[in-house]
Amino acid sequence: MRRPLSHHRRFHSRRASTILPSLRSGGLAGLAFLAVLLAAAPPARGQVNPDSSVVLQWTAPGDDGTVGRASVYDIRYRTTTVSGTDTTTWWNGATQVTGEPLPGSAGATDSMRVRGLTPITTYYFMVRAGDEVPNWAGYSNIAQKATSGDVVAPAAITTLAITTIATTSLTLRWTSTGDDNTTGTATSFDIRYSTAAITSANFTSATLASGEPAPLVAGTVQTFVLGGLTTGQTYYVAMKVSDERGNVSLISNVVSGTPADTIAPAAVRDLSLGPNPAAADPMELALADLEEQRGFQH
Repeated sequence: MRRPLSHHRRFHSRRASTILPSLRSGGLAGLAFLAVLLAAAPPARGQVNPDSSVVLQWTAPGDDGTVGRASVYDIRYRTTTVSGTDTTTWWNGATQVTGEPLPGSAGATDSMRVRGLTPITTYYFMVRAGDEVPNWAGYSNIAQKATSGDVVAPAAITTLAITTIATTSLTLRWTSTGDDNTTGTATSFDIRYSTAAITSANFTSATLASGEPAPLVAGTVQTFVLGGLTTGQTYYVAMKVSDERGNVSLISNVVSGTPADTIAPAAVRDLSLGPNPAAADPMELALADLEEQRGFQH
């Protein structure tokens, strides 16, 4: 008898229309796909990762309803949910992800990691399946998830100091902070210098140093020679720290120094007697002769 089959079809159709009245059916395949997502399996769900990506998971529909294997997925997301029952407008304005996986066999669990999302943002996701024609399934349920992501900036450097003053350079030393406050390893240093006092307001207007070292793990003492300076000119120096997500620390303590000529002439190391030490100075010989003549006269 085929009556039980038609009974099940009516049951799924009623359940689908109750849950998502705005379903745009792609024929029986569309209705069956929605039933698989909403009735036969747990709802699609998301899992947030520290890099502001979200993992989506769902149950694969089939090529024909819940039989066979579909050909393609179309996954889209927005930062706003569906307004009322207007799912079509939401879908048409949503961002389509790239690199969707190929559908698994009907009933299999498919998943995808969506990357490049904004931290601390709520996203709404929806998926549709298509076959080889393509006939497109109706809209799935909406999976909602708020991203967390890395929003913790490195701690500000508070140990910046000048350790050596040379004719045209200043040697800097500091203790590295971390990627997240004082933990881990940051990504880059931004060292700036100026002949005027540096503050957080004018930091970016100061001259950017070149050749800064890469940050080492938090707690490591690092040094850098700031060269190309003018002797006798006072310079102010400050720095900031950035992590891989572009989170930037506050400005460091500000130090100042004046490159100076502190190098004395080299000491003489080859002092010796002349080439003919026995030879006397002609003037000394003349004076000696004069004194000798005077002695005879007395």
